[in-house]
Amino acid sequence: MDHSPWKRELPMASLKTDEDLKSWLVGCDKDIGGFSEANLEITKNGTGRFFGKLSLDLPENESVEKSGYAGCRTKTKASSIFGTPVWDTCLFEYLQLKVKGDNRKYFVNLQTDGFLPTDLYQHRLFLKTPGEWETVLIPFKDFILTNQGFVQEEQIEIFRERVKNVGVSIIDRASGPFELEIESISAVNTGPDPNAREGDDD
Repeated sequence: MDHSPWKRELPMASLKTDEDLKSWLVGCDKDIGGFSEANLEITKNGTGRFFGKLSLDLPENESVEKSGYAGCRTKTKASSIFGTPVWDTCLFEYLQLKVKGDNRKYFVNLQTDGFLPTDLYQHRLFLKTPGEWETVLIPFKDFILTNQGFVQEEQIEIFRERVKNVGVSIIDRASGPFELEIESISAVNTGPDPNAREGDDD
């Protein structure tokens, strides 16, 4: 995308309608033989509900060494003769998420046109008021480069001009149910109100 004049917000993803749901993918270790379960639905209140149950049990006779993860993300848009549609977030300081979660450990994931297709930029989704709706702001500069779950020794700055998809995952090495509601995700320059919280522990 081309750079545009300064603006406050760039909507990236929402989960409010069944039509929105078609633009998302959901997966978990069950896809490779594990026993976790993950679902994504639209609630009667018009918000996305990412929920399920993590299991750390390993499948028998499989080369799977770790289990117990689930995630959902937006679909990467189909390529055309003009390339793959992406979000250019260069003019924005924060990634903003409107969510309501529990006490589990979630991560926010961004994928860009990087050197490796398995590269993923991650940041912990710190929830200050579990069980209540809150707006979380995460500085784009604080995302960490990972690959297949491992933090990379050589950190390459996120390619913010070409963000292909955004999502959340849960990998907290604990069995049991989880539930995270998501209303919207966007790139912003300022919070929507003085009570908006940054996504770190500072």
